Amino acid sequence: MPAVDISVVTFRPDFAALTELLSSIREQAAGLELNLLLHDNSGDPAIADRLARMPLFHDAFARVDVQHSATNLGFGPGHNANARRGGAPFFFVLNQDCVLEPGVLAPLVELANRDDESVAAWELRQIPYEHPKAYDPVRLDTPWVSGAATLFRRTAYDAVAGFDPRIFMYGEDVDLSWRLRARGFRLRYVPKLAVIHRTYRTPAEIKPLQIIGGVQTHLGLRARFGGIRESLKALGLLGGELLAPPNFAGRRAGLIGAGFRFLRQWPYFLSTRVHPNACFAPEFNGWNYEPRREGAFIAFRSQRENPGKQRQLVSVLIRTVGRGAWLEQALSTVANQTWPNIEAVVVEDGPPRSQAIVDGFRDRLNIVYSATGTAVGRARAGNLALAASHGEWLNFLDDDDLLFADHVEVLLDAVRASNLKGAYALSWETLTNIIDREQGKYEEVAHTTRHHQPFNRLALWHHNYFPIQAVLFHRSLYERYGGFAEDMEQLEDWNLWTRYTLEDDFVLVEKTTSKYRVPAKASEAAGRQELLDRAYRDAVERQRAMRVNLSPLEISEMAEAYARSQSLLLVSRSDVRRFVGARPWLARLAAWRAPVMRRLRRRRVV
Repeated sequence: MPAVDISVVTFRPDFAALTELLSSIREQAAGLELNLLLHDNSGDPAIADRLARMPLFHDAFARVDVQHSATNLGFGPGHNANARRGGAPFFFVLNQDCVLEPGVLAPLVELANRDDESVAAWELRQIPYEHPKAYDPVRLDTPWVSGAATLFRRTAYDAVAGFDPRIFMYGEDVDLSWRLRARGFRLRYVPKLAVIHRTYRTPAEIKPLQIIGGVQTHLGLRARFGGIRESLKALGLLGGELLAPPNFAGRRAGLIGAGFRFLRQWPYFLSTRVHPNACFAPEFNGWNYEPRREGAFIAFRSQRENPGKQRQLVSVLIRTVGRGAWLEQALSTVANQTWPNIEAVVVEDGPPRSQAIVDGFRDRLNIVYSATGTAVGRARAGNLALAASHGEWLNFLDDDDLLFADHVEVLLDAVRASNLKGAYALSWETLTNIIDREQGKYEEVAHTTRHHQPFNRLALWHHNYFPIQAVLFHRSLYERYGGFAEDMEQLEDWNLWTRYTLEDDFVLVEKTTSKYRVPAKASEAAGRQELLDRAYRDAVERQRAMRVNLSPLEISEMAEAYARSQSLLLVSRSDVRRFVGARPWLARLAAWRAPVMRRLRRRRVV
């Protein structure tokens, strides 16, 4: 029976919330040997006594060990104290304000047992708000794991002596993660397994303690992982923050205090320097530790709130042409989706060279595969995928593009909330250098959100701002308007989106859920752009045959929205009328100016 030590550190706990956490663990305890290790940092004997008398569900835990300290040791030291009292092969760190989603524990432990010794930690997805840090959507490696809900391999945790005792709170999980990676360990994100974490009462809530504590830790990590040069950069960032307008009372004083506390600890962090190596290089991105996806506060719903919700089938349609390594990566991102009811439809334009790769996914993915035998072109292959699909909702994915794990779930939530037939999310245009095309090895140079355009037909008629993999659409659109124009080899997707939106609106979801590759080399990018430019003229000509029924008011509103989207500032006539109408002196000035201007114009005409 697999054994797991569950570590919870409390500070002035909400007993109802703590009971809910323990209940969610109890529900999933069957078949596992669970040891509950609880350390209370409240420093209040009454709280410690109440914790000791809590009904901690001894029937669910092989062992319950509750300890407390007279002072607040901090988050990391509290978990280290729990770790010293445990001995199971896995050490599960959980925040006191978390609740496990149903069916999480057994699959998590099973995954940990299955992974090799190079994997040190497995991080659960947090809901309602997923942390926006970027991760590898293929392997699900993550640059760091959150201390809110992560399962650690005991030997790896002990190898780096756990959390740094000098870091009181905030950023201690990044420090631990980077020390593990510097030792050659991998960290994995497990988006299909989730935990409810009530970390924000409202979206984008300002949390002063987190900001001040995070800044202090960040300064220390710059010193430990970047040396003196990065430390000086961070102090420069701190100076900029002190000059910025404060967004909460006491911000400047708090930041100054954080700076002085860091200066006292600076020698310690420099003396424990961790240097980059072949396995690890630190990444400082402003105050962050990685590139971040947009859409941090797009909310996910809990299974506890919707236990019997309908699981509509989504078909992900992939066209490929003898690029097995790229197809394998694309299929991995489909298999990693958090939405449970997905069908992958793969059409190979030519001989069936990818059969073995497709077969390798059949235990993880409902997959349909066919090959055309002879080349028929991208548009024809896409139409064959559409015809072979069974999903109520459809999503194209080119074989060299990638989906983050929440892509389908995010878009489905959007179309159901808006009651529309299509949705599209933000996407990273990824400048890429190909290292080995056959093996699918590449280097990502930079990420850019190229299109951040709310839905507007005039904008879409002018240029395509729907990256093909970013769009989820209802099957009825395909049944009504058909598939790709098969005589098009470029911009066939723009032609498709134009037809699909003649009468139906789509909704933008402002979260980055996918990425598509473009050449980083200027010569390759220029050749690609030349093909697109030639195709653009043809695609525009095809629009002449399309017809749409719109009222004059709808066209006017579209034009104004389009102008706003393309301008830094647009003031419409209605805006001017409202502004002037609210200010009588401006209205009188306008009334006096009008006849004067008419007389001047008549004089100029004469």
